[in-house]
Amino acid sequence: MENAQLRFGCPTSADVKLWLMGPNEEKYERNPVHLHSVILERSEFFEVKLSDQSSNKLPEITVITSHGFHDYLKCIQLMYGERVNFSNVEECLAILSVASELLVDDCINKCMQYLEAVRWTAEQKTQMREVLSSLGLEASADLAARLHTEDDEHIIFVERMVTEMVSLIQGHHQVTKNRKIAEEYITGILEGNSSREVVEVCGRVLLREFKSCIGSGNFLGMRSLSKFIQYCKGEILEAAFRAFVEDPELTKHIKELAWETYQQCCEDAFYTIIWFMEATGEGKMNISRASRISFLITWLPIMTKLCFGELLKFAEFEKAVLNIVESLLLVDKERICAVWAKVYNDYNIDIATPFTLFKDLLDAHDKYTPKQ
Repeated sequence: MENAQLRFGCPTSADVKLWLMGPNEEKYERNPVHLHSVILERSEFFEVKLSDQSSNKLPEITVITSHGFHDYLKCIQLMYGERVNFSNVEECLAILSVASELLVDDCINKCMQYLEAVRWTAEQKTQMREVLSSLGLEASADLAARLHTEDDEHIIFVERMVTEMVSLIQGHHQVTKNRKIAEEYITGILEGNSSREVVEVCGRVLLREFKSCIGSGNFLGMRSLSKFIQYCKGEILEAAFRAFVEDPELTKHIKELAWETYQQCCEDAFYTIIWFMEATGEGKMNISRASRISFLITWLPIMTKLCFGELLKFAEFEKAVLNIVESLLLVDKERICAVWAKVYNDYNIDIATPFTLFKDLLDAHDKYTPKQ
């Protein structure tokens, strides 16, 4: 069947069922949404989801999203090539956020085309800048031209300077004079009395370079930049979290490195993920309950291996895990406790440690401790 004949939501030709849920587990009233894999595969996000499906049955994908269901589905309609009328700038920005998360360049471009073609208020112009900054997106040429004013000259200069300072930070383990100057410059922006615009452009550069490090496998760069990203707004943190923690290829790569042999990049990866665990546990970003559980289950075995038997690393690791676990329900704690015990057993580590730390789960000790 030609792609042009595929219609959004058509149950007779669809080969994928999408179940949409909100962050508080509320369900979309029209679930399931009938879609087509050939269309969804235009999104890197859905491509990964589909690759995890069994080939002998109709794929069913469940997505927990903090975006509005209406905005989420409009973005998918854009993927189908359907004509989507944006109600206003605010709706377009909401759909742009979905497109950025789903990694669909065509939808991002269509949103940019709308934004550069309509009238804005001063408040909407500010909102556009904030959204583009938080998503780490570069405006299209026409949109950038409209957003630009004489006051932006200083911002452009700051962006160039931050980019140069970041390049000095992410390439060296040792603290050189130039690196120290670069760190003080960026810290001064993020912790000082800089204007909101300057802080935002600094955060945008940090996120862009952090993603670039992920793409190139530069673990030292990721570790170096993560400590500065913590000073940015929640949106920047969440984008960095998704880029690092939820990237299946990166997770697989780190796992392979940890299982093969010790390398300096393994230590850089360890301390980067420790930072994300601490940021999650301290509530510096809005991560859903389901994402927190998935985060721990995915990374517990990898982080255990990355500790390489070093007691200080284990102490940091366990403390970081506990900060997240304390935010979960009792049933979730029991689940994490079981996974943790199994991982520790696999590596012949004393499993009493997790249970001692979970003081409200003492009864789980007998349940999950292997019988002698």
